[in-house]
Amino acid sequence: MPVASAFFACARGRDRVIVGAMRSSLFCAPAAIVALLAGCAPAGPPDLSGPTDAMITAAASGNRVPRDLMVAVARVEGGLGLAAVRDVEIDEAVPVAGVLELRRGRYNSLARGAALMGATELDLQIDLAKGTEAGARVLDDLARDHAIARDDLAGWAEVVEELSGHRSRTQQIAYRAKVFHLLRHGGTARARGGETLVIPPHDEIPIELTWAPPELEAQGTPEYPGAIWFDTPQNNKWTPGRDTPITMIAVHDTEGGWDASVSTLQNDGGKSVHYIIDADGSKVGQFVSEGDTAWHVGNWFYNQHMIGIEHVGYAGVDDYQTALYAKSADLVRSIAKRNKLGPNKDGTGLDRSVIVGHQEVPDGNVIAESSAPCSMSPGSCVKSPNYGGANNHRDPGVNWEWCQYMEMIGGGASCKCNDAFDHFNCVHDLSEMVRCPNDTVEIVHCPGGCVGMPNGVDDACAPDPNAGASSSSAATTGAGGSGGSESGVGGGAGVGGGASSSSTAAGAGGAGAGGSSSTTPETKAGCSCSTTPTSNDTAPIALAITALGVALRRRRR
Repeated sequence: MPVASAFFACARGRDRVIVGAMRSSLFCAPAAIVALLAGCAPAGPPDLSGPTDAMITAAASGNRVPRDLMVAVARVEGGLGLAAVRDVEIDEAVPVAGVLELRRGRYNSLARGAALMGATELDLQIDLAKGTEAGARVLDDLARDHAIARDDLAGWAEVVEELSGHRSRTQQIAYRAKVFHLLRHGGTARARGGETLVIPPHDEIPIELTWAPPELEAQGTPEYPGAIWFDTPQNNKWTPGRDTPITMIAVHDTEGGWDASVSTLQNDGGKSVHYIIDADGSKVGQFVSEGDTAWHVGNWFYNQHMIGIEHVGYAGVDDYQTALYAKSADLVRSIAKRNKLGPNKDGTGLDRSVIVGHQEVPDGNVIAESSAPCSMSPGSCVKSPNYGGANNHRDPGVNWEWCQYMEMIGGGASCKCNDAFDHFNCVHDLSEMVRCPNDTVEIVHCPGGCVGMPNGVDDACAPDPNAGASSSSAATTGAGGSGGSESGVGGGAGVGGGASSSSTAAGAGGAGAGGSSSTTPETKAGCSCSTTPTSNDTAPIALAITALGVALRRRRR
């Protein structure tokens, strides 16, 4: 087995013991890595049966609902990734329950499920098994309403359309097409914990049920090119116009999948947002015009000054995808330019006083409604009772990569010192590492991948497989800040410091001071040996080191 393949098969099982053993030789001795990997057993076949499949099968059979239909809906929703017991807030923007992600859409499947179970909606949100049983009972209830034959999968089409909770006929048909395309062709679905659920192909399903027709209804005009316009009623959802200028953009996550989030944000009373982005960055939707005031942060002062963006994902559970950051950054640039945000009123030079996480919005019931956003670390803002708007919301959570995100926005955008650690820390996709040891944010790009190290030690760049030691380089971007690692307030862009003889440091211009010197990735661990791997070893070793970073990357505090 190639080194890289072997490493990917067992890196997570080795944990930090390997890191401690390898730290001094990680970049010096490819043979050491091979030796450590020699005992790794190859990955076995996927687990094709497990607790999630058993839970769904039991709920389906007990309610005369096709098991394959439930699995297909769950895969489309993304509900198979939900934890068995969830930590949820009583007023989630998108409350969902069970693998079917019951929600408050046009058809309120969450309320109906709670009634059928004799439980509260919050009970169903917290307990995955209870929420899944509720989902099966909702399907059974809808099947009775539509008088369908239980063993005819095609006959469930109208049930699936209603279950979607979508507002328009176009959306309902598109949703049904996704579910029935999966049922007709079959496939697999991954659940949390690595379990794989199999959906056998059902050739008996008419192919026309797998097609989404052309747009059937007129759509509004989104302000972001390529966005989908979702007509959203104004009554008890959002306020026409604004009394104040737009000065900020709010970053949220949904705590539900795309379809659950869209149907909820279109229909559930008392909440709204301007935009939504799918988890993979493939779709952007708009519910409310930028010139109107959406209700999204639980603070009226901030709502009046903000445009809100929901990102499909779950705070504190999974990493957000790089494509999501990229699409969001492009949307932010578009909004900022259109609304003349930033110090120059041209959409550039944005900092974290303009781009604000929901968890950083003041709770006006605790401190002044117009207080500045939380300037502490993400973890400290999440824990503080003073922020997160009403009811202390915690999104987008501690896994949001603020420094990478602000760098993607560009135009002199900068994160704050408290968005980073004192030591270098790999970002989620291992493409770079970030630190802020002395009020100056440093970002180093890692062409060969970033390697996680034990807490209290700088993470490091792996050797670049496309460059020898003599041509290696690391680009460092500084972002000034006036505070330390817990309470500082981010400032303007910093000026990069000096560079060692075998690396370059390019600091972004601006008002910040100084910036630490950048060292070469190869000499980071203090190696005295040659730093140029052989051509045959370079790629697999770099991949193996990158995999190690995936397994051991530190989390935000």
